[in-house]
Amino acid sequence: MDMASCARAMVLVEPRQIAPTRIPTRDIDEGGWLATEATALSGADVQTWRGDLSEVRYPLIPGRQVVGRIAVTHPGIDVEVGSRVVVEPAIRCQNCPGCNLGLATCSRRQPMNSYGLISSVVPPGLWGGLAEYLYLDPAANLHEISDDVSAEMATFAHPLAAGYTWAVEIPRLMAGDRVLILGPGPRGLACLLAAKAGGASWVGITGLSHDEDRLQMAQALGADLTVDIEVDDPAQAIADDLGSRPDVVIDVTSHDPEAVFTALDLVRSGGRVVLASTKGNRALHFFTDVIVTKQLSINGAVGASNSAYKWACRQLEEDPRIDKLVSHQFPLSEAQRAMHATAGLLGHDELISVAVTF
Repeated sequence: MDMASCARAMVLVEPRQIAPTRIPTRDIDEGGWLATEATALSGADVQTWRGDLSEVRYPLIPGRQVVGRIAVTHPGIDVEVGSRVVVEPAIRCQNCPGCNLGLATCSRRQPMNSYGLISSVVPPGLWGGLAEYLYLDPAANLHEISDDVSAEMATFAHPLAAGYTWAVEIPRLMAGDRVLILGPGPRGLACLLAAKAGGASWVGITGLSHDEDRLQMAQALGADLTVDIEVDDPAQAIADDLGSRPDVVIDVTSHDPEAVFTALDLVRSGGRVVLASTKGNRALHFFTDVIVTKQLSINGAVGASNSAYKWACRQLEEDPRIDKLVSHQFPLSEAQRAMHATAGLLGHDELISVAVTF
């Protein structure tokens, strides 16, 4: 596969300022190059664009949810040239304390050893999906995906894998479990799909009034209950519909500390709570007695497992409903507008997931 000597890229030179540029696709001794087909933008990309992450070093190329074709391989990449793959955002060196403990975060590079968060001053510079080519670190995790799945749809493998890890693997979901999801964003909807596939007998999902389209989508995907918490009391709605408290509650809300309290309150005694969202460094003040007296199991969740990505790539081939979850598509030249859409600055109507395609 022939490669251009330079790659078009959209570089975040500083918070809220994206500039088009060209970056050389220099010779490498290890790893490889990926010809990018599409990348989805996520909440983490929006946080980086806004400047919410103080440890991030600019300039950088955003885009963590990448799909493309292998263009060049060297030692460390065992997938053939021409193969179509989904690239896991997290790069795991397998040597740092985090990797040795089996955590999703690797400390080899700061702020995280992850695509979309590594500065473009780090050679070879192309570390984000908003570029024609992506450097494949020898430690990158790649998953082949069928040509039958469109590029924009393939980007949804990322939230879908996270949904499987958060709704099935971490809480050790059992057949017949009742699951409540707080937040109907892409990963909340992915949790819904994964929980249903994993054998949950009941799945509810909550959102805000501006999430009306997402809650309607949740119903179409099989949610047993959707609740607009600005209109209805979720505890009462769940009691009326389910007749008991859920076994598992998953918090995938964004920057909402109150959701933690809601999760602890609504889950049944002896239940499991998965906290899969950050709260913008806001301090939480609450009594731990509820955790003790209800004998709860609480897990923090970041990213997705390797096995979850394999499941997600298979699911994309088998479930055509997922195509509806990529609601917006932009060319690379409109990356700034794509970021605005992801951040909700263009409105929330019909907004689910945003893809940038090449």
